[in-house]
Amino acid sequence: MKKILTILLTTILFSCQDNKEQLNLTEGLYISNVTIISTEDGNYSPYIGHLVVEKDKIVYIDKNEPNISGTFEQIDGTGKFIIPGLIDSHVHITDVQGMLQHHIEKYPEIVKEFNSQMPRSYLYYGFTTLINLGGISDERINSFNKQPVKPDLYHTGYSGAAVANGYPMNFTPEEFRFEFAPNFIYMESQAENIPDKYKPANHTPKAVVNRIKNSGAIAVKSYYESGFGRISNLPLPTKSIMTELLKESHANGLVLTVHANSLEGHSFLADIGVDIIAHGLWSWEKYKDVPTDSLPLEIKKMLDLQIQKRIGYTPTLAVIAGEGALVDNKFLNQSALKKVVPKNLLEWYKTEEGQWFAKDLFSESNVEEVHKIYGNVQAHAMLVLKYLSDNNGLILFGSDTPSGPIYGNQPGHNGYWELKLMEEAKVPLNKILSSATINNAKAFHLDSSIGSLDIGKKANIIMMTKNPLMDIEAYDAIEKVVIGGKIIKREDLEVKE
Repeated sequence: MKKILTILLTTILFSCQDNKEQLNLTEGLYISNVTIISTEDGNYSPYIGHLVVEKDKIVYIDKNEPNISGTFEQIDGTGKFIIPGLIDSHVHITDVQGMLQHHIEKYPEIVKEFNSQMPRSYLYYGFTTLINLGGISDERINSFNKQPVKPDLYHTGYSGAAVANGYPMNFTPEEFRFEFAPNFIYMESQAENIPDKYKPANHTPKAVVNRIKNSGAIAVKSYYESGFGRISNLPLPTKSIMTELLKESHANGLVLTVHANSLEGHSFLADIGVDIIAHGLWSWEKYKDVPTDSLPLEIKKMLDLQIQKRIGYTPTLAVIAGEGALVDNKFLNQSALKKVVPKNLLEWYKTEEGQWFAKDLFSESNVEEVHKIYGNVQAHAMLVLKYLSDNNGLILFGSDTPSGPIYGNQPGHNGYWELKLMEEAKVPLNKILSSATINNAKAFHLDSSIGSLDIGKKANIIMMTKNPLMDIEAYDAIEKVVIGGKIIKREDLEVKE
C-alpha cells in the first residue's frame, strides 16, 4: 500500500509539472530569484520569486519558477529587489531649469544638451511615469516623446484651468496672457480686463474641460492662489466655478487636481471635495508664528476633512528646499548633480547671469534669514504631512519639478530629494513607496496599466540593491531600469561628457 501511494504521489507531482503553463517568448525578459515588492492596497508582503515579461507587458509573476522557452534575456535577481516604476505626479516639462527665454535663445547648445539628458535623468532615479501639471504644447510633448530613452508622459492639456488674470496667468505679459492660457475660466469680475475676442461661452468650466479632454489630457489642473511676495490680491475661483470644474471633470472621466498651499486654499478645496490638492500646506497664514512642533486645532479639523473625503495630498516639500538651495553655495557642487545635469549647464548656474533668480528672490535677505524663514515653513509642512500619514491620509508623490525658474529642482534628482524629505517628516517607508506607485496610479486612473507588478501591466520595473521598505537610500541604489520591457543599466543614463 505504501509503495502504491508513493507511485501515486510521484505521478501527481510530475503531472502537475507537465501541466504548468508554457510561456513561449519572442521578445522576453526573465528576472529570477528576486525579492518582489509590490502592492495593490498599501500592504506589503515581499517574497522571493520570478517575473517574466513579453515585449512590454508582465506575463508571469509568482514564487514558483516559470516554464519558459523561446527568445528572452535572463537576469539573476539573487539578493536584489524589484518594485514598480515610480510615478512623479507633478512635473513641468520646461525648456531648461533656471533659464528665461532670452537665456534659451542665447545658449542653444546648453538647451539641446539639457533636453537630451532630461528624460534620462528622471529614469536615473527610477521615475518611469511623469504627469505634467500645467500647460504643455503638442510641440513640447512630441519633442519629449522623440527622445530615444524616456519615461511615459501624461499631461493636463495646453494650459491649466486658471481664472482670468489669476495665478499663474499673472506671470505672462498682458499682450500674450490669454493666448498662452487658452483654457482660462471667464469671470464677470474680470470682464473689463479680458480681450473682446474671447467669448464667455467658450470659457465656462464645461467648455474648458471639454477642450482639455480633447487634447488627450488625463486630468484638469486648476489653481487657488491669491499671490505671494510682491504679488497679491489675485483673482480667485468662486465656489461655483470650482464645483462646476469638479463636476465636468468627472463627467469627462478626468481628475481635478488643484494648486494650493495656504490654509485658506486647502480649507476651500477640502470643503468642495476636489480629487487632489497639488501642494502641501506650508502657508499657515495667521498661525505662521506658532511653534513648529504644534498643529493648531483649526488645521487638524481641516486635515481630518481631507482624510474623510479621501482627497489626495501631494506634499511637494522639495519646493521649499529647492528655493532655499539658491543661497546654498554647496548645492551646485554635489557629485550627484554631475550625473544628471549637463556640465555646461551646471557651470552656467554658477555665473553672475545664472544667479539671476537667486538675486531677484533674496536681494533683501541674508543667508541666515533665508534659512530661518524657510526652515520654519518646512517644519510646518512636515508637521502637516506627518499628521496625514499618522491618520491614514491619502498621500500622493509629486516633486513639482521645477517649482519656478530655479535650478534647485533638477529632473530626477528633485524627486529623490522629495522622497528623502518625506522620510525626514517621519512618513514610514512603506507609505512613501505606495505614494509614488499604487496611490498615484489609482488617483490618476492609471492603475489598470501601471503602479504595481502584476500580469497584464506595463513592464516598468526598478531593480535595486537595497530594500526600499528598509532604507530610503534604496532609491539611489538602483541597478537597472526596465521601461516598457526594455532594460537600461543605470550608469547608461548618466550625463555623458
